[in-house]
Amino acid sequence: MQSPLGSDVSESGMSTCSISAHTLTRAIERAHTRLAGHVIRTPTIRLPFLDEQGREVWAKLESQQHSGSFKYRGAYYALSNTKFCNIIAASAGNHALAVAAAGKQLRKNVRVVAPTTASELKINRLLVDADITLLGQDLFEATKSATQIAKDSPHDVKDGLYFVSPYANIDVAAGAGTAIVEAVEDAGHFDSVILPLGGGGLAAAVGAWCSVRSPTTKVICTHPEIFGRAFDNSRSTAEQLHRPTSATYSDGLGVQLTEQTPFAAILDQTIDRVVQVSEHITAAAIAYLLRLQSLLVEGASATTIGALIDQSKPLADCTGRVLVLLTGGNISSSNVAKALVTDVNESSVRQKLGLRHIMDPLERHGAVNGHDSHRKMIATDSSTVGVIEYWEIMLSRTISYLDDLWKRFDQKQGLNRTLALQSDQWCISVFVGMHQQAQHLAAELKADLILKTRSELPVWKLEERYRVLLQLQANLSQFFERASAAYDQSQRDWFFNPVTQNAAAVNYDRYGLAVVRAAELRLLDVIRPGKQSIELLLTSSGMAAYNVIQQYLLQNMAVGSTVVLPPYIYFEAMEQLQGLQHIRLCYSSSYAEKDILDTAESCNASVVFIDPVANVVGLPMTNIRQFALLTSQRPGWESRIVVIDGTMISGAMPVYDWFQGPHAPTLLYYESASKYLQLGLDVQMGGVVLYPTALDEAMRTIRRNLGAVMYSRGASLLPPVDSLVYQSRMSVLTANAEKIYLSLHHELSAIADVQFPATWRAFGWRHGGALVTIRFLREGMNNKEGLEASIDTILRTAEMLGVPMIKGVSFGFSTSRISSASSMAKDSDPFLRISVGLEVEHIDPLITAVCKGVGTYHAQFKRDAAD
Repeated sequence: MQSPLGSDVSESGMSTCSISAHTLTRAIERAHTRLAGHVIRTPTIRLPFLDEQGREVWAKLESQQHSGSFKYRGAYYALSNTKFCNIIAASAGNHALAVAAAGKQLRKNVRVVAPTTASELKINRLLVDADITLLGQDLFEATKSATQIAKDSPHDVKDGLYFVSPYANIDVAAGAGTAIVEAVEDAGHFDSVILPLGGGGLAAAVGAWCSVRSPTTKVICTHPEIFGRAFDNSRSTAEQLHRPTSATYSDGLGVQLTEQTPFAAILDQTIDRVVQVSEHITAAAIAYLLRLQSLLVEGASATTIGALIDQSKPLADCTGRVLVLLTGGNISSSNVAKALVTDVNESSVRQKLGLRHIMDPLERHGAVNGHDSHRKMIATDSSTVGVIEYWEIMLSRTISYLDDLWKRFDQKQGLNRTLALQSDQWCISVFVGMHQQAQHLAAELKADLILKTRSELPVWKLEERYRVLLQLQANLSQFFERASAAYDQSQRDWFFNPVTQNAAAVNYDRYGLAVVRAAELRLLDVIRPGKQSIELLLTSSGMAAYNVIQQYLLQNMAVGSTVVLPPYIYFEAMEQLQGLQHIRLCYSSSYAEKDILDTAESCNASVVFIDPVANVVGLPMTNIRQFALLTSQRPGWESRIVVIDGTMISGAMPVYDWFQGPHAPTLLYYESASKYLQLGLDVQMGGVVLYPTALDEAMRTIRRNLGAVMYSRGASLLPPVDSLVYQSRMSVLTANAEKIYLSLHHELSAIADVQFPATWRAFGWRHGGALVTIRFLREGMNNKEGLEASIDTILRTAEMLGVPMIKGVSFGFSTSRISSASSMAKDSDPFLRISVGLEVEHIDPLITAVCKGVGTYHAQFKRDAAD
């Protein structure tokens, strides 16, 4: 028969067997299966305001678990695994609340032994679900009393008392460990996990599971500094947990072990380190989460945040994707009040908390710096997924967004009722109907994607339907939104997002709202410009992005300054530069990086424009990496500004990693977001500007004053792409373009010059784009009328072969497109430009169609010339 102290236990209720990491991991995975449907699968969310260079922070919100903490997982699992009808536990905190709540669900009688010093508030809360006995001056004495009571009880399941240890019961630890399993399932691999160290049960579970299932993950524990315990490699972690505790914000961590823990070896073998967190940092962290994320957590949870914000003990090597376990939210109102008014001396923490001045939350959060941290599916630059797989990812995100939108709507309605604000039922019913329709369509499309074959649901239909979903999503997101939202009112509401209420920083849409900032963070991850501290601005178009940069240049160039250009940059940008009367333009004779460098130095240029691929016939390339290497080591370049337009090979270069050295120039980078970055959906115009974080205030001010921001509806229309999806798509486009280039170069070399950025690998790019150009060797053939006739033949042949193709300018689409690109360079002859599409099965017939069109035009020209 099972002992009332649990299996393999001593008289004090502790497991007597040392448990291995593999044993505990198997127990965790059994618990994970058993607990499904009985515990809340709490969210794992991003906390971007905690990001630093090279670090992306996520949080598992166990503060939203039943009973208010992760403890419910272990309590429920332990109680469900015993036949005892009567349960006893020692605690006045989260463990007691969890055991009482689990006992109620499982119809077991629960008795809690609490110290006589337990707060009246906690005792009253426990009395709802359990019988309370007050014994001992502290938890240490209460635990000894509880284990003795269990020992003295009858050894039968009907009348005996089963003692549930919060830190030495394998079932409790296994249940607790299911939190890390969920987090990884929901958000992917983490490079580090930070969690509080109490009695060691949760830490052992997380450490064991990570050591077996995710061995590259560091497990870092936090601990109240006020306890005066010493954690280093020369001492056993468990030994330190036998030392007395002190009063602390983190009362949930105030555990003094009464006997040896069976998890001692696991703790020593799997915990990377223990970070000591001071009381004032813990208090600041409580306020930090409440102010910046509206999350209320208890002191134990807050220590994990404190470890990240404490500048006196920076976790410099805590890089990559970092998960913090916010283990509980049971905090007294008095502790919340004290935390909100605690003294914070660290200037950086005061700034982030907004204690120096009122700060726009968007500016406070900032863009994520150091975006070398990748999401769960982008471990390396070469990671890719198939077309169908990335559409599954996109649709899942759209469904999730619609769910979040409904939650926001529900919160708005609740706030309206609370504040007695008027609502028009007609408008509400329209929103509800549209939302239901969007949810139905998204779920239906995802199901079709999984169940139907490619012939039943080809990519073009998938894209068309997703475009409709994006439009519905954007309309819903803006349904009740205002361009100049209010933050307080009577009678009538003037807001959609309840977060804006009573926030004095609410402003016009052109200042950049939260949806815009979220899109900026996402696109920064997509482009991955480098590991440096970089910001991204989202603008209303590619030209708006250029104009933000030009305005910055105008503010920082003296009259008479020289700007060096390659032979060609995008013609609208060149026209603007040529219209500036107070600067001097110099042109390099070629696109070679050394030529551009020499021209800049000989002209004493202040600004240099240099593009990786010029949007002209032949697609001339510049080795940006080599240019960066040369300039970053040459004295004088540190005072220059380099401007790069990366549109032609969007997201292909870690360009800020290349411009590193004692004399590296200031780099300003921009792209059109109307082409590749929209996955070819062609929903709207857009642009992005990238720059060092030090320029953030100046750049955001320029964007605001130019009115160049992408407004919130536009940001809502952007597809929820990430780096994995984006690079996967670009890899397919480049492979298709390269195949067409090689075939056309072979077939047409006698009559035409066919070009593609073929040296993209040697230049260190992630892809080569999707453009191929054709210029006839006989110059007379490169005229608008002749090329239009050639295009007509190509289109008719494609039609005959069943190949979709579009005639028109621009590029980056999933359907191949062709144009006689005369507008790209008004001073040069037109040429054929093909934007190669996504569908691999169409490439061979497309090659046939192009060869026929080009060949027919050439043959006709020869006959006309002979006549």
